Amino acid sequence: MTQLSLWLACIVCLIAGTAYFFRPKSLYTQYVGAIAIVTHTFALTQILLNRDGFNFLTIGLLIALIGNSLLWLSNRNKDLSLLLGAAFPLGAIMIALNAIEPWDLKQLHSNSWGTSAHILIASVAYSLFATACGVGILLAMQEYQLKHHKLKQLLRVPPLQVLERLMFEFIWAAFILLTITIATGFYFIEDMFAQHLVHKTFFTIASWFVFAGLLLGRYIAGWRGQLAVKLTLSGFFLLMLGYFGSKIALQILQY
Repeated sequence: MTQLSLWLACIVCLIAGTAYFFRPKSLYTQYVGAIAIVTHTFALTQILLNRDGFNFLTIGLLIALIGNSLLWLSNRNKDLSLLLGAAFPLGAIMIALNAIEPWDLKQLHSNSWGTSAHILIASVAYSLFATACGVGILLAMQEYQLKHHKLKQLLRVPPLQVLERLMFEFIWAAFILLTITIATGFYFIEDMFAQHLVHKTFFTIASWFVFAGLLLGRYIAGWRGQLAVKLTLSGFFLLMLGYFGSKIALQILQY
């Protein structure tokens, strides 16, 4: 049942991504996007119910689900179909990886509600940052086209001001959750600087400082545009390097 639900979700996400590229304004496309989110949710639920624990691919599946859900909801009053056309196929790739499990990954267990809450909050924060990065990429591309007077190549996206406001809304929400993630990590995890966590802790804190600097610069100096996008992508890269990089080193390469 788990494998069937994963492959079904993978196929529906691919169909949804295609629909958002070719029929972005169709009501049918919105319905397909909703079905993709439902099947994705069901597949994740099957994994959590039928497998002994979870691994970093399962967390990636959760992050993809939250990110796609946020974009789908935002698309109801803003045209983010181009971003959804890329996000759903990326979600399909993550679903496929969970279905085939190409590596012999160590299952993670937690009997502590505090640690479980820490993992959930972190996953939501990562999803919000990923969504902010997607919006930021659209913002940078549109701004580039306008500056170089390539009006015929303008993307089908909301105005720059709307995109920028949306990006910072996601960043603010994610930053608050990242702060809570770090705080709960130090509180519920015995040694955040243990050998198996030092990579993750270092890069997560470094990412926090990047986003803190971005939000402070936005408030004091009005940072925006390309600078804001570059800092957003840099902070997210550090965050992903801390989580997925350390997990790959520990679980796949047995570092």
